[in-house]
Order: sequence, then C-alpha cells, then structure tokens
Amino acid sequence: MPPDRPRYELGQRVEQQQLLLPKLIQAVEALELPAGELAAWLREAFQHNEALRLRESAPPRAGGGGAAGDQDDWLENQALARSLDLSAALFEQVPWLELSPERERWLRFLIACLDERGLLSMPDEELLLLAESSGLAGAAQALGLAVADLQRLEPRGLGGRTASEALLLQLDPGEADYELLANLIETHLPALERNKRPQVAKAMGVDLETLERLLGRLSNLRADPLASWRDEAAPILEADLFVQPVGDGFELHCDRGRVPEVSLDPRIQRLASDADQPRELREYLRGRLERASWIVEAVGQRLRTLERVGRAVFARQGRFLREGPAAIRPLTMNQVAEELGLHPSTVSRAVAGKGVQTPYGILPLRRFFEAEFQPGSAQGRGEIAAALGELVAGEDRRRPLSDEELVAALGARGFEVARRTVAKYRGELGIPSSYQRRQHGPG
Repeated sequence: MPPDRPRYELGQRVEQQQLLLPKLIQAVEALELPAGELAAWLREAFQHNEALRLRESAPPRAGGGGAAGDQDDWLENQALARSLDLSAALFEQVPWLELSPERERWLRFLIACLDERGLLSMPDEELLLLAESSGLAGAAQALGLAVADLQRLEPRGLGGRTASEALLLQLDPGEADYELLANLIETHLPALERNKRPQVAKAMGVDLETLERLLGRLSNLRADPLASWRDEAAPILEADLFVQPVGDGFELHCDRGRVPEVSLDPRIQRLASDADQPRELREYLRGRLERASWIVEAVGQRLRTLERVGRAVFARQGRFLREGPAAIRPLTMNQVAEELGLHPSTVSRAVAGKGVQTPYGILPLRRFFEAEFQPGSAQGRGEIAAALGELVAGEDRRRPLSDEELVAALGARGFEVARRTVAKYRGELGIPSSYQRRQHGPG
C-alpha cells in the first residue's frame, strides 16, 4: 500500500499540469492577436471543435470611420505602423542579450537613435549629449559597449556607423574571402561605382574572374540593413480600441464588430450530461466542452485586459486627446502593469499589434509606450517636430529659414537640438530644404 501512494500523487500532478497548460496557451494566444487575426483563429477553432458555437458579427466598417477623402491619412497611418513595427521588433530582441539594467537602457537608447536605414549615423559627441540628457551614465565607455550590443541584433549590419561599416558587419570573419571582401568594401567602392573593374582587380592583386565572384558575394549584402524589413508590406492597421475625449475625460470601448461571438453549443452540453448516452461519448463531449470553454474564457479575458490597459493609457494622455500626437506623454509598460496588478509581459501582449482609433486617426497602441525612448530634448520628439512645422509654416517664403536658423529658433522655444537633427526631422515631415522652399518674386 505505501509504495502505491507516491505513484498516485505523481500521476495526479502530471494530469493537472497537462490540463492547465493548454488553457494558459489559449489565453496568451487570444490576448496577443489583433482583432482581424483573432477572428481567423476563432474560425479555425470552430472548425475543429463541435462544442464551440460561433456567430459572425457585422461586416467590418471600411476606412476606420473616416471620411471618404481620408485616404492620405490612412496611408500615413500605415507608414507610421511600419516604422513602429520595426522599432518594436528591435526592442523585442533586447531581453535575449541578458544585459545588466544599465546596459539595456543604453541599448534601447541607441535603437531609438538609429536612422531610417538602421545606421547609427549620429556622431559620438551628439550621442553622448543625448544620453546625458536622458539620464544615462558611463560616458564613452558605456557608449562603446552599447554600440557593440546593438550590432549583435538582427538584421546583421544594424548599428553600423556608415554604409560601409554596415556591409562589413554582415561579413563572416571565418569565410575564405573575408580579407578580400573587407578590402573591397573599405577601399574600392568609389572606383566600382565608376565601373573601373580592371583597375580595382589590379589594385587588389586578383584577376577579373575573382573580382566578379567577390562582387557576387557583395551583391548579397545591404548598405541599408533595414531595407528587407521595410520592403515587406506592413500589415493593415485596424482599430481594436476606440477613444474620444468627453468633457474633462474620455470614452473608450473595444471594437467587437470584427470578432465573431463564441459560446458553448447547448446541444452538445445536453448530450454531454444525458445519462442515456454512451459513457465514452459523454466523456469525449465533456473534453470538447472544456476546451471550448477555455476559448470562450480567453476571448472574454482578452477583451477585459485590452480595455483595462487602454483606460490606464488614456488616463495619462489627456493632452494627447486635446492637442494631438505632439503631446503624447512618455509611459512605460511597467507603470501600467504595476497600476493594474498585471505582469509587464501581459501588458506587452495586450499592446502588440493593436490599433486605436483616436481623433487623430488610427495609431498603434504601442506608440504610447515609445515616447520614453525617442531621442531629443526632454520635451519629446513629437513636440520638436510640431514646433519645427509651425516655424516653417510661418516663415517668409522669399527668405525661408535655413537649418541653422531653425536650430536657433527652436532653441528660443526651449528645444536644444543639433542641425543634423533638424535636417532629419525636416525630412521626416516632408519639408524641403530652404533652397527648395524659396519663392521668387512677390509673395
């Protein structure tokens, strides 16, 4: 008798774990999926479980509720979604490196400083000033370690200081032609651009056939490390949440129109409890009902969690609701998690891939957690961009402001930025150079 007891207890613990794990997986999957993907997930579950009943909701609204002429705004939302998705993909790799908290902060800071190609093109002096204003410690030594950490992320070439360095980072030092390829990249790219292949081959001490082979290898590298990611079509951003200002507060609700309603099938419930049915059938149906109930519960839990996270976010974003994206307040997932009594990973899953319909268009919910990582002054990148747009809109078209003059004008407003930062923001806003903006004649 005593020898049997340990075997029984062990079997009971294994049984409980096997029953709990799928339920947890269902909840995690449902929480992570945006509404459109959740609908497909539920339809597939319905096809494989006769105990699940599914009723399609009303067809999704076209255009996200905007006017017919809002196509430009919609396209802008998609470009923003793509940019933020790239940033999110890079941030998600940070925990894999298992860095100290301070090194992780430095790495996140550098990710936010990457240009649109994935290069770290800012000079060290500017990076160190920005880091100091962001409260980072360690100066040049910490910066050097952070750059090395950054260059360990995917895609390879990320964090190169120049296009040439990005190419070098993509090479494997163990490959047979490494020295030749490095020499080609470091010394001979300008000559190759002028199609001086014989001269390049002679300078490198190789024949033309070898040079052609090296160029074939070089063609597989990218001077723009993020190009392959950026070339992939960004998923259409649709709203999972809707928020609008009301008086001194706001109204928020979850979009249920694109997610089918799921419930347990009453007919299967009756059969599972009908004593006249064979025992094997009843046990089978009870198992199917249990799994169907996990899905129903997961969908309900997703809805409640998403709404709770949304309310916590916009309780802090009153200025955004009144004034627009330039007034987004920096926010961390840890802050929201602590307030709601959730794990930060739960908040991260609730935010991932979700869009929110705001008075200023559909924005990624993740955007409201990105502000803390944006380089720039303490006032935030959005406010700098807004101020820059106002200055250009009010300038004398016959004598438009140069980038140096814009730096001075922004400084008078309390924004301390470098000329290259102004040039970068101007490019992002689609504002031409002062030479291109100048109007001749009366104006």
